[in-house]
Amino acid sequence: PQSYTVQRCIINSGTKTGHVRTQLYIMSDDEADFQKGTISPSSSASTLYPVISKIAGKEWTGSCRYINANLQHATNLKLHGGVKYDISDDNKLTLSSFLTFPNGQTRQVVMQGQRNDGEDSGAMTLNPVENGPIVMKLSEIAPDTILINEVEKESGKIIMTSSITILQTNRGTELVGASHEVGEVGKDAIEGHQLWRMMDRSAQQNVVLSREFE
Repeated sequence: PQSYTVQRCIINSGTKTGHVRTQLYIMSDDEADFQKGTISPSSSASTLYPVISKIAGKEWTGSCRYINANLQHATNLKLHGGVKYDISDDNKLTLSSFLTFPNGQTRQVVMQGQRNDGEDSGAMTLNPVENGPIVMKLSEIAPDTILINEVEKESGKIIMTSSITILQTNRGTELVGASHEVGEVGKDAIEGHQLWRMMDRSAQQNVVLSREFE
């Protein structure tokens, strides 16, 4: 049950009458703590991150089909990876991702940013935790889609643009993503495409997954 605090407020005091009128003001303890500054007025994670909050705190892993600039499926190129979104108590967003190449080498990236109270779900900036040449511009299209542009810090050039959509399938909740690698000026506008399909890693033990799309 909600608890309350009773405060005594002095109002309409004056020297002419010599009287002081008081009024009792009843507020919830949360309100009282807010006025004392012991809790912050931040919005909930689901308000600030309407899509990401649905998948946060889980490791999403899966495989990728790579399509070259000529829209040909590179069947011999096996890519695997994953992503995890974490929202802290103060609503800071951390995006951790990894990509494993056919030679077994893995590239890991950790980005952080924060959407402020009152902002809509338009683009926010995620910066690398460790110094790096790339930042991410991220936006959410409720109820189920995340859009990301990877941008070079120095030039401001977009080098990859991606979308991730939350889908309910007969295997459970899946993330289906498409990433498009932007080429150099004067060459192929799009150098390649990555088609991703990922599931919650903790749930995969109960699902028969192939290493490629079914």
